[in-house]
Order: sequence, then C-alpha cells, then structure tokens
Amino acid sequence: MKTKNKIKDLLIELGICSSETIAPYFPKVRDRDDVAVLKCGKSGVIFLSRSDHMDISHYSEKPGFSYQGAPDRKTALVSKMEDTQRRYDQFKMLISNKKWLDIGTGVGGILDLLSPVALETEAVEPQDVARKCLSDLGYKVYSSIEDARDDNYEVITLFHVLEHFTDPIDTLITIRKKMVKGAKIIIEIPHARDFLISFFEHEAFKSFTFWSEHLILHTRESIAKFLAKAGFSNIIVNGYQRYPLANHLYWLSKNKPGGHISWPYLRTAALDREYANMLAAIDKTDTLIVTAEKL
Repeated sequence: MKTKNKIKDLLIELGICSSETIAPYFPKVRDRDDVAVLKCGKSGVIFLSRSDHMDISHYSEKPGFSYQGAPDRKTALVSKMEDTQRRYDQFKMLISNKKWLDIGTGVGGILDLLSPVALETEAVEPQDVARKCLSDLGYKVYSSIEDARDDNYEVITLFHVLEHFTDPIDTLITIRKKMVKGAKIIIEIPHARDFLISFFEHEAFKSFTFWSEHLILHTRESIAKFLAKAGFSNIIVNGYQRYPLANHLYWLSKNKPGGHISWPYLRTAALDREYANMLAAIDKTDTLIVTAEKL
C-alpha cells in the first residue's frame, strides 16, 4: 500500500527494504519536530519518516543567499571553496571539452572554476536570487531540470543534490533524457555509513546532521539500484571523506562541528589523505561519489 512517504515506498518497491526491516532510528531532524528518522536494518539506508513536507517551492522561495548561509555570493564562495577546489581537481578531466550541466549549482562556484575547461556550461538552480545572480554573470541557468535541453549534455553533475528529491528515480530518468549517448553522470551524496553515525553512534552529530531536506542517506548498494532502475549503466560507487580527522576529534571532544577550522594545526595533507583512505577501506566515509553512463 502506498503511503505519503515516497522514499519509503520506493525503497520497498526496489527490494532495498521491507516493512519489517524499517525501524525508528532518531526522534527528529534538526529543524523540525514533526519529522523523524528511520533506518532499514537490512540495507543500512537511513531516511526520513515522511517526504510530503518537501517540494521544489521550498528551494525557489528562499530569500537572498540565506540558503547558502551567507549574506552575498562572495561570502558563500569563500565558505565552500575547499569542496569546490577539490571537485575541480577530481572532475576537470571528465568535464574538459564536454557539454556540461551542473544541477543544483547554488552560488555557482564550481561553474567559475570548471567553465573555462568545458566546451559548454549550463546549470540548474531553483533558488530565484542565486539563479538571477548567475544569469547576470553570463551563465545559462534553468529553474528546473525539465527546462534543460534534451539529448544534449555529455556530462551532468549533482553535488549533494540527489538526496533532496522526493521522486529520485523519476528525476534520474528525466536527467538521462537530457544526456547524449555515452554521456556520464557524476553524483555526490551523503553516506548512511558515515563513521560518526555508524561506528560512534554520536548523538550530537545525529542531532546536527539529520535534516528535513535530506530525505535519504544512501549506501553503495542502494544508490546503485536507484541508478540501474533509472536506466544507467557502468555504475561505479566510491567512498570519499570530505571532513578530516580534526573534524571528528572535535565532534568527539566538543560535540560541535567545525573542528577542521578550529583546530587547523591537527591537519596535514598526508594525515587527511591517510585518514580518508582508512575510512574508505572500511566503507565508513561521509560521502559517496558515483559515476554512471547512458549507453
């Protein structure tokens, strides 16, 4: 029987979960008392108790740059620069000389870095102020995925966007229609087996990280099934750790985020890299990075 929770229905339909394997996991998300968190004991997928509280108007109507937690684009770009630079380094070869669409581009920092290497750059951003700002800078930005050109793009990226969609399979099918044969999709999403959640069971971190907009935290297996259902092939899922050891130590000591900023002297490139490699080896990174193709 269908419910008001589209994500739950989809997980059961795909055989990732069953009604018997789903149980309450956390009493509420950080920004709403009427949304709880569930977990599937079979798959490890974490998702919200409802999905009817969220739709696209929630994003389009956000005032100014408040969604990015900044008063203006310049401030937002600085706050996100480490991730933006890392994505440039990771994906510039895949995007070089390609027709590229970035979905949920936000303030468009990734557009600034990767547009010079792409053959063509377009983006999707539902938030009105951010979209107008990017349009004024000369970028072609659509308000919805449906508005983007069909059978056109050679690379499509979604950086921490897919977990926001109430109909992720239908959205992936729509995205696939926008891609040429042989095109690649790159998806970055939060991981249900995040070390602070799955190993430490850190209550303060759960209170902070569970959010009404993140409808699902995937595992490797669940995101692969979503993409296969949408018709994608050559699906590759890799773990990636965004936040370093300093961040985790700060959570364990202070029960607060921001340790990589407050304790920068606990960071070196080698330490961050080896810690990330260790978490990837035991499948407990905070992030999954997925690539797939339209054949």
